[in-house]
Amino acid sequence: MQLAKISLSPQHIKLVTNAGWILTKNEILLHIKKAFEELYNWQQLTIQSRALPADVLKPGGKISRGENYLGLPWIVLDNPRHFIKGNIFAVRTLFWWGRFFSTTLHLSGLWQQKAGQQLLNAFEILQKEPLKICYSGDEWVHDINNSSYLPIESIDRERFETIIKEAPFIKIAIQTSINNIENAIEILMQQFEFIVTIIGDGS
Repeated sequence: MQLAKISLSPQHIKLVTNAGWILTKNEILLHIKKAFEELYNWQQLTIQSRALPADVLKPGGKISRGENYLGLPWIVLDNPRHFIKGNIFAVRTLFWWGRFFSTTLHLSGLWQQKAGQQLLNAFEILQKEPLKICYSGDEWVHDINNSSYLPIESIDRERFETIIKEAPFIKIAIQTSINNIENAIEILMQQFEFIVTIIGDGS
């Protein structure tokens, strides 16, 4: 029996024999996790000043991380996070290595119905921002550049209302470039405040 060989390119061998780049990656992820912890504290101040439903706030926020969303590391802050199948109310802040930072409002079921009128009232405001909406297909696709996400500016009010009332879920998302990493927390906080302000009263 001939045993298999591990065939690597010179570039791969250079990487696999160098632990430094993995350690550096881990340091970067730790910095971002700590920044998300600070972001969570700022988010809590905003949440306290808005009339968000008590039920969606009970679980509290949560930071998670992983190594393989479509092959790349990620860190997520879910706050608020009410993930009940068919009745979701969540705001997700995502860092996706090499891709982008993003803030996503995720609604379904009861919460989609309750927040629907606020979203309709804010339609013109939403159209002026670089927001995208996802409302069909896989509910757990987080790649905003996926074809299932459409710019809200490309949708008229009638279609938007139909989506709000009839889609099985809605996700409204905005992203910022990794190149903005030094100002990312400030930008993400502004995105969070924008979303929470729209859906906060009466939802």
